[in-house]
Amino acid sequence: MKSRNVDKHKYMNYLSKADEFFDIMNESFAKRKFNATVLNAIHCAISSADALTVFYKGIRHAGERHEDVIALLNSLELPDIQSKNRQLLDLLRIKNSAEYEEKLMTEANALDSIKNTERFFKWVRGMLKD
Repeated sequence: MKSRNVDKHKYMNYLSKADEFFDIMNESFAKRKFNATVLNAIHCAISSADALTVFYKGIRHAGERHEDVIALLNSLELPDIQSKNRQLLDLLRIKNSAEYEEKLMTEANALDSIKNTERFFKWVRGMLKD
């Protein structure tokens, strides 16, 4: 798994990005822009995962396969990590379709993405409290 060293204090930058993606995800859904909703949900989750690994290990995933971040998250041995990894994987599995394929995201895709992102993001924020 390819990773990159990041100063542990920079975890807040990733959390800030995640927070912005989270806000835009909700704004996009309110405007019924389901493609933007799903993509912002995915990017929120990725930035959240980066915040977590930077906070605890001073590294973030830097490989081409986003799914490889699961091994890095597992190494943190945090509570509920298995269920949170499933939520993240559900988001990552739809990424290629949402971002690169001709298929348009539906309201159901958007709702599933919001649900997984809300749960993952809330958990990450809880794990980052001092």
